[in-house]
Amino acid sequence: MRLITNDKLIARQSKIARYATFGALAILLGSLVTSFNTAYIVLAYGTLFVGMALAYVGSSLGYKWVKEPRADQALAKALKGFDNKHHLYNFLLPVAHVLVTPTGVLVFFVKQHDGKISLANGRWMRAWAWGRLFGGMGQGALGNPLAELDAEIEKLKKFLAEKLPNAPMIPVNGYVVFSDPRAELSLDDSSAPVVLVDDLKETLRKTKHGAMLAPKIVDDLVRAFDETADAKTAK
Repeated sequence: MRLITNDKLIARQSKIARYATFGALAILLGSLVTSFNTAYIVLAYGTLFVGMALAYVGSSLGYKWVKEPRADQALAKALKGFDNKHHLYNFLLPVAHVLVTPTGVLVFFVKQHDGKISLANGRWMRAWAWGRLFGGMGQGALGNPLAELDAEIEKLKKFLAEKLPNAPMIPVNGYVVFSDPRAELSLDDSSAPVVLVDDLKETLRKTKHGAMLAPKIVDDLVRAFDETADAKTAK
C-alpha cells in the first residue's frame, strides 16, 4: 500500500498541543499563587478560567496529534498488506483519511473514543466511565459519527467534481472507524458502516464495492490527489 501522510501538519499540531499544555500549567500555577493575595482574587479567577480553557485545547490537540497510535498510524497498521494499487492519504485532502482502491474511494472517519459504544434506533450512546474524568477530556463528545461520515463523503464528492470531469463514475463510500483498542461496539444495524480498526482489513476484503475502475480513471484520480497533497505539504 502506498502511504502519503502530512507529517508537517502532525509535527506542527503536536508542537501547538505541547505549548498549550505547558502554557496552561504555567497559567494555572500563577492563578494558584495569585489567589493567596485576596487583593488579586478577581485576577486569580480570571487566569483560572484562561488556564482551564487552554488546558482543554492542549488536551484535545494532544489526544489527536500526540497520543499514539494516532488515527493515521492505526489505519496504516490495519491496512498493512494491501498492494500498491491502494493509496492511503492522511491529512492531505479535504477530509482527513482517504483510501483509493481499484474500485473507488473510501473515506475513513476515525473516532478515538474508548469504552462501550452503542448505536440503537439511530441514536449513539457511550457508557459512562469514571476514568474519563482524569484521562479522557481530550476525546470530546461522541456526536453522531454516521452523520459526520456522510458529511465527509459529500465534501469529498464535491472536491472530486471540481477536479475531475469523470467524477460521477467514481464511487465514494466510507466507514466510521474506532481506533482505540479499548472500544467496544454494540450496533443494532449490522449493515452500518462502522468497524473497529482491528476488523477494518477483513471488512474491506469481505465487502463488495463494485466493478473495477478503468485504469485511466484511477490514474487521473491519484494524480489529482497527489497534486493536492503536494500543494498542501509545500506550504
